[in-house]
Amino acid sequence: MKPRLSTVALAVLVQAGLAQAQAQQSSESTPAAQASEPSLARQSIEWSQTRLTELDAAIAVFEQNLAKRNGNTRAKVEVALQELKGKRDAYRAEAEAAAAQAKIRSEQELAQARQSLDDSWTALQGTKDRYLDTVQADVATRRAVLQAEFDARQKAWQEAIDGLSADAAWLSAEQRVAIEVRIEALKVRVEEEKARAARLRDASTQAWENAKQSYAEAQQNFAQTYSSIRESIAEAAKK
Repeated sequence: MKPRLSTVALAVLVQAGLAQAQAQQSSESTPAAQASEPSLARQSIEWSQTRLTELDAAIAVFEQNLAKRNGNTRAKVEVALQELKGKRDAYRAEAEAAAAQAKIRSEQELAQARQSLDDSWTALQGTKDRYLDTVQADVATRRAVLQAEFDARQKAWQEAIDGLSADAAWLSAEQRVAIEVRIEALKVRVEEEKARAARLRDASTQAWENAKQSYAEAQQNFAQTYSSIRESIAEAAKK
């Protein structure tokens, strides 16, 4: 059985900027495989909604913070939050529309739609950062936002690892040995990131900013390792 990429798996790959390489690999697959599986471009359109999970987690923190405010301050924060939600909903609608039309679009149109979604996502992240500045979010709020985003991302990592394990299970015992060792090593790295996040709960603002950068690098490393393992599984499945 040929391993299939889940939406979470695709999110991991594309966030790391590996979609182009994977798309090339897909284009080199057999005609039968191309006919039986949606293209990476089409599937990546479909997973675009999944990366809203981290933003939704951040907005949940903002809503909790809003409930603690009152008077003019609350009104100002509420306006800013509604703007952020509006842009999030616009992105969600764009992603849903792109996914709905994916089956009838050409590969070029799909690539353009995906690029548009990526640009919209970048703009949305900028809106979130401006929101934090506009409402003069305190250190505790910023920490809570990062923690919520970390938790959402770690959940995606775990689901991606579970997908690798499930696909590796279809291989022969001999083929699984080396791959399972690499999967276990990836699990250890995820646990290390979880532990690092836990230690930051009472850290300074600068420590949190450093952690944000470090976590972005960890995401990149995770995706690269994940991609390498998935390619190994795909190659082993052909034998």
